[in-house]
Amino acid sequence: MCPGAYKRALIKWAQQVGLKTPTLLLSFDCDTSRDAKASLHVQRYLHKYGITAAFAVPGELLDANWGDYSELLDLGAKFVNHGYRCHAEVDDKTGKPFSTFTYRDATDEVWKEDILLGHRLLTKLTGEEPQVFRTPHFGEFNSLKQLENLYRYLSTLGYRVSSSTTPVFGVINGGAYSVAPGLVELPLNGCLSKPTQLIDSWGFLSAPDALGREKLVDELGQYVQLFEKNVPVLLNLYFDPADIANEVEVLEALSKLSVGHSLGLDDREVSSLAKNVM
Repeated sequence: MCPGAYKRALIKWAQQVGLKTPTLLLSFDCDTSRDAKASLHVQRYLHKYGITAAFAVPGELLDANWGDYSELLDLGAKFVNHGYRCHAEVDDKTGKPFSTFTYRDATDEVWKEDILLGHRLLTKLTGEEPQVFRTPHFGEFNSLKQLENLYRYLSTLGYRVSSSTTPVFGVINGGAYSVAPGLVELPLNGCLSKPTQLIDSWGFLSAPDALGREKLVDELGQYVQLFEKNVPVLLNLYFDPADIANEVEVLEALSKLSVGHSLGLDDREVSSLAKNVM
């Protein structure tokens, strides 16, 4: 899909489901121990602009750093089940994260247990059962069969939202669509200049072939322009906190999205957008 067609598709879909204002869904994947304090820094900054994010933290990391992460609750943040087992570590030489566990290479029994353990821990720590799930390294677990099995299992646990798919799913199905009874998928957004390119801190800031800070700020700026024009569009973004905690230009770009409507991934207003998409 060409850039112009992608933008028109985003707007058309939003209008079809009755979205009246530009709407931001912001989340952070906290995959290593370096993300705990970075999460607090980022959320405190965004809180000043009325933006509240969701945080996807593997259970092992959440439990080990609960002293820091629990403070996010006072800022209105919520937690997303991101499985239990740690799935990334930081390379001592490069300072960059690398994968240590992925559902792609796990049996159904292993990834199901990982989801269940994460679910139980979040319930224990927060006092509430989580209703949103994001697959670790979600882009690696996006085949139709994998997603079908994932959605079926999430339904048995009472989940209402999954945000586990790459931008191509949004191009095909829209920004929110039903995947099982009572369960909605919210795919991440791509760049307006390149629809299949996920907007994230890995691809732009951390990967060996990263596109660069300037490009990331430019891509965010294109969405900011839509928001400032009050164009109805649903923007689902995620970053790793440690990657952007000291990136002033990136944080400033995110703050400018506050002219739109900031919602949580579990907000029923978001889930209701899927009612016309089947």
